[in-house]
Amino acid sequence: MTRSGSNGSRRPSRTLLLIAIAVLLAALAVESFLLYQERAAQRAARAQSGRLLSTFLASDTTQTPEGRGVYVRLQNVRFMWSDKVWVDADDMAVRAAPVRGTVVDFDDLNSFVLAIQQSGVLVHAEVLEGMLNESVFNYPESKLRDLKVTLAREDVRYAVKMSGRVNVVAWIPFSMVAFLSIDDATNTLVMQVDRLKVFGFLPATKLVRWTPFHLDRLITMPPNQSLRIDGNRIMIKPFGLFPPPRVTGRMSGVTVDRSGILLRFAGAPIPAPQSGGRNYVYLRGGTSRFGNFGMVDTDVLIQDGQPADRFAFSLQHYASLIPKSDVQVHDTKSVRVVMPDYR
Repeated sequence: MTRSGSNGSRRPSRTLLLIAIAVLLAALAVESFLLYQERAAQRAARAQSGRLLSTFLASDTTQTPEGRGVYVRLQNVRFMWSDKVWVDADDMAVRAAPVRGTVVDFDDLNSFVLAIQQSGVLVHAEVLEGMLNESVFNYPESKLRDLKVTLAREDVRYAVKMSGRVNVVAWIPFSMVAFLSIDDATNTLVMQVDRLKVFGFLPATKLVRWTPFHLDRLITMPPNQSLRIDGNRIMIKPFGLFPPPRVTGRMSGVTVDRSGILLRFAGAPIPAPQSGGRNYVYLRGGTSRFGNFGMVDTDVLIQDGQPADRFAFSLQHYASLIPKSDVQVHDTKSVRVVMPDYR
């Protein structure tokens, strides 16, 4: 009787044990499935973010074929990639070089690159802010959000002041002061962090020297390879983040003042054409295409219809402004256009 009772008590215990093991296995299976789904969603999000930039993030120093393409001069022009991404050019010479073949198709912005040499462009603080929020740190695992950028004098020179939120266990507000320079080896724009605060008043500059709080721990690297961290330096490929047409060129220097960030480019001067007008985009030489219109030896001068201020010009939207423009074709070799600003 005692043995029978003992066996009888063991059977319910074994049954409960088997049930517990089954429940545990089921829970592990469900947890594994949910973890798999989460990782799959993260991979999909990273892939989507990467696709948006893959066409122009491979490198911002791509070698372009010498002697090919259309020479372009931008005189007092706001050259616009989009409503939020643009640069101001007082006198910029570029070469529009086809990626393949010999024709520069100005309606296919992925088919050519703009090579800049011995020119300067002005990037405003709001453009850098949009670039950081929408391109550099716009990915699921990013630990930086809601960035604001201003330019202000610090002692004898101007600095970039950036504020936002950083995820350190929880999202906390931060602000930092950084000075800009060019790293020749990587052809990147360097933001060297000089001061860092959290919660608006607590100094944290020395904190980033500790391994758990190094910048590369606080700032996860974006999947598009547009950013790298070296100590207290944040190194960014600026023109690799712009929409097409891609810009190539080797930066030679950077100057910051209240008006913006002036990037200067090295290299031999590009023999871009000049005109007597005040604000214009002048395209000369090479074979080009605009819609169904092609030119073997390009000669197109686009002048500002409102020359009192800088000429706002967009390659992406130029065709929509043609009906509002004065187009003159005096012969079969040249085209002259007076175009309104793109707003």
